[in-house]
Amino acid sequence: MNVSPRLFALVPAAVAINLVVGRVVAELGLPVYLDTLGTMLVAVLAGLSGGLIVGTLGQLLSGMLGGYFWLAFTPIQWLIALLVTVAARRGGFATPWRSVGWGILCGLACGMLSAPISYYIFGGVTSPGTTVVGAVLRTLGLPLSGAVAIASIGTDVLDKTAAFLVVGTLLRALPQRILGRFPLAARAVGK
Repeated sequence: MNVSPRLFALVPAAVAINLVVGRVVAELGLPVYLDTLGTMLVAVLAGLSGGLIVGTLGQLLSGMLGGYFWLAFTPIQWLIALLVTVAARRGGFATPWRSVGWGILCGLACGMLSAPISYYIFGGVTSPGTTVVGAVLRTLGLPLSGAVAIASIGTDVLDKTAAFLVVGTLLRALPQRILGRFPLAARAVGK
């Protein structure tokens, strides 16, 4: 792995983005997380290794600051870093519609990975927004396993779609001279 000065400079800012935005969203009790924006940005700007570093550090700090249960979701950050890198290589941020498509795909994959973590380790009680969605589904008669799966997948699709749209908008707004320093980002937006 090549740790460039750019990556070294991006990591603390991206981890802070994950922590601050994720915490604000959790406090509002929204059915999304938005705690992967920094991971996604670095994965697009610096590649998979950068995304893995940011995602891992962000989850470790989330665990230390907000409860150790967040550590169980570290593999979700890794999956996001991988899928965002693939999306970037395929121009997945070139248009809002491409961002939506990749966001839905990423959300489905992450939801399918997070549902068993939420169900088997936490009994369906995780982030406030997802827990509320699961509780509503339970009152409608769904078994806990089904409610957790639908809540996890549904909120992950919503979350990752929103995150891909935000990251895509930021990337497309970057001046060409900045994009030129990050070849993967330029490829991600089709330039």
